[in-house]
Amino acid sequence: MRYEFRVVPHSLISGSQMVECWRDGRLVAGIYPHQKGIRIISKYLADVSREEVPGGTADQGLHAVLIKLTD
Repeated sequence: MRYEFRVVPHSLISGSQMVECWRDGRLVAGIYPHQKGIRIISKYLADVSREEVPGGTADQGLHAVLIKLTD
């Protein structure tokens, strides 16, 4: 699988940008600012889990979110 990320103007939020996530030439997710953080949208969203970043510890505040996408 080949992933590509593109920064593009957000079509609904004037003056804002979003990141498109493409997998094998197909748009699979969008990431954009939200008043409470960031929002990730996708019709392929399968599972979301929180994990520690390798080499980091919980007290360092280094965490990641793993988002699994279906085919």
